[in-house]
Amino acid sequence: MPRLPDPERSQAVLIGCDAYAHLPDIPAIRNNVVDLRSVLGESGGFRRSGVLTVVNPSHADEVVVRTNEVTSRASDVLLVYYAGHGLVGDDGELYLALPETRQDDPSLSALPFHSVRRVLNRSPARVKILVLDCCYSGRALTSMSSSAASEFAALSEVAGTFTLTSSASTALALARPGEPYTAFTGELIRLLRQGIPGSAELLTLGAVAAELRYTMRSLGLPGPQVQETNGVGVEVGLVRNRAYEPLATESPTPEAEDIEEAEEAEEAEEAEEAEEPEDHEDHEDVEWAHDAPATEDLLHRAPMAKVLALRLMETHVTQPELSFLVHLDGPWGSGKSSLLNLLEGQLDTHFRVVRFDAWQQSRLAPAWWSLLTCLRQAVAGSRPRWSRPFVRVRESAARARRTGAPYALAFVVVALLAALLGYLIWPQDSGLGGWEQQVKAATALFAALGTLGAGALLAARLFLWDSVRGARLFEQTQANPMADIAAHFQWLLEHAGKPVVFFVDDLDRCGQAYVVEFLDMVQTLVRATGNGTGTGTGNATRGARGGTRYAAHFVVAADGSWLRRSYETAHESFADCITEPGRPLGHLFLDKLFQLSLPVPTLSAGARTAYLDRMLRVAGPPPPPEEAGPSPRDPVTPRAEGDFMERLRRFEEGRTRSVYETMRGVTERRRAEHTLRKFAAVLGDNPRAVKKFLNIYSVLRPIRFMEGIHVDPDAVALWSLICVRWPNVADHLAAHPEAVEGIAEPLWVSDHFPEPLRAAAQSPELRAVVTSPDGGPLTPELIRQCSGVRRGAAVRS
Repeated sequence: MPRLPDPERSQAVLIGCDAYAHLPDIPAIRNNVVDLRSVLGESGGFRRSGVLTVVNPSHADEVVVRTNEVTSRASDVLLVYYAGHGLVGDDGELYLALPETRQDDPSLSALPFHSVRRVLNRSPARVKILVLDCCYSGRALTSMSSSAASEFAALSEVAGTFTLTSSASTALALARPGEPYTAFTGELIRLLRQGIPGSAELLTLGAVAAELRYTMRSLGLPGPQVQETNGVGVEVGLVRNRAYEPLATESPTPEAEDIEEAEEAEEAEEAEEAEEPEDHEDHEDVEWAHDAPATEDLLHRAPMAKVLALRLMETHVTQPELSFLVHLDGPWGSGKSSLLNLLEGQLDTHFRVVRFDAWQQSRLAPAWWSLLTCLRQAVAGSRPRWSRPFVRVRESAARARRTGAPYALAFVVVALLAALLGYLIWPQDSGLGGWEQQVKAATALFAALGTLGAGALLAARLFLWDSVRGARLFEQTQANPMADIAAHFQWLLEHAGKPVVFFVDDLDRCGQAYVVEFLDMVQTLVRATGNGTGTGTGNATRGARGGTRYAAHFVVAADGSWLRRSYETAHESFADCITEPGRPLGHLFLDKLFQLSLPVPTLSAGARTAYLDRMLRVAGPPPPPEEAGPSPRDPVTPRAEGDFMERLRRFEEGRTRSVYETMRGVTERRRAEHTLRKFAAVLGDNPRAVKKFLNIYSVLRPIRFMEGIHVDPDAVALWSLICVRWPNVADHLAAHPEAVEGIAEPLWVSDHFPEPLRAAAQSPELRAVVTSPDGGPLTPELIRQCSGVRRGAAVRS
């Protein structure tokens, strides 16, 4: 049974060197030491006073002396950590660099690793943990010299040792420039602080090492090396798993014979409570919970938001004139609006985010007018208050210039009326000597100007689309209204200052006629503005009048079933002649509109329990008691929790970019190409299906990885293929993963699929994908993982 270290009998020594006289500095190492100390001090297994930090020691003797003082007090668990430059001497020994170490002869000024082994060997601790984050750290496991090998063998004979190194004996460790941590220690701190989804309640040494190996190798970084003795890797847990999700099935169920005893105990407890005074605080009240979209990630949707943000930014950089349309598919209440909030936080500095509530705007037809009004307000709202009227004037002039005649006629009529009114009121005498004449002249002037202003306002509402009536009149009086609308839409995009992304929400609360009208209008605008052909140069082009020309991107959060049924109802007469097995007419329409469709992940049982606990404010395990502060000899000044979380956030941002770039690299492209070649006949000659497969696969891979779901990439490729070719079947499998048995065994298809899906489920092509040995055969558990659902604690090797 795993256990935490006994804090009264456990010690940790964290050694770090970030500044060197003769070697390159590694500034991130100071953050390594500071934040690793914080994480260990909060773990419950180490007291804060039991974690010693040694930063930039002047010589090797100082390290040995100070480490000996600590190790002699540890009788349960001893942890020694070093981060810095690792060097190899002429004797093949590993040397840990200190500030004055020279690379040409490290034996003179560095800390020999055999001194660290000797300190560990002398400690009375039952379990000894060594963590090295330096180049060539794998030499701590296997030494080239026989003497070093014998010393390590002696070390291995102790009750239990666990050695974790950041690289192999001949490999370099990495510290990315500008990152708050080195690559290895950053991942270690992230895991200890955030936990491992699907793992047990305590993060054992073995679980942490396995997760580090998988993560680092998946990111194309050096793989950590591990060596342990006497099974200590599964015995000792470093910290409690913050991502632990207890399953409802793990809750103990009282046996029948224990029910009576439980009832008696409950009655006794109620009797005791009845005798207590009634002025105590009532802890049974549950706070009212609003239904507004959340701004905090309570459902673990941040990975999807981060990957989508990177995908949109990549499209803007590589193909600035190409619009990208994304569909977030999920039923009511699944957290789509909250996901949009998280996505806005990722995009706000790079894009002009325009929120569009389709349900509110559906009452103000036509749809294009509502969309342009939201875009106009966002463009004007991004400018200083004093300049907003000028933007409005420039926009009106652009519309008048584009359509010409109606606005010119309106202006002439208004001007003539104002002149006529002024003439009738203006005094007839030639002079203005008397005050009566001056008053009459002023009255005439103000009347003319008022008439001109009111007429201009009326003309704007009727001819400049400033009202619903004006928009409808414009549609009725123009020969090709959508061409003018698209041209003005492009004008607004050019003056937005940033690329624009529309967040369309609540479209699945609108009538089917408005759904079809709105989505068709979006597709028309995207095509008419010339965004269908991206140059791929990586630079935004200049518009016709000097503005920067950006494409418009759309993220539509709506229930896919609602959207598909709207199209199927609107085009019911064509359903029989176009529908394909597994791809009804509604799917075909959405495939034509959206380049990427992503289902919002379903919550696992553990995630639902954790979310409910958060809503009910169920307390977790109590934190360890605070202590007075660092020991007087500790050179590291504790930093605020906000600083720690800010560094962790920066590391997460860099990690997200690294994950996304790595998983769109050559290896992943080859895997996707292999799947495409093998199942080319399944997708047919449809280029759109091939593009959509690549889009879905390239996004699902990093999302699942960042969610902590370790699924075979080939299995993700098979699942992506099913989502593109048989979306109806994919929807059913995501809701009922066990139904995959009906595909593998056709005799059971009627037990797992409703009548409309049986023809597609019996397809030999679908069976070939499901039973493919490359990533398959797809099992219910694999389908859950591919669709983002965990079930129980994952087993990692």
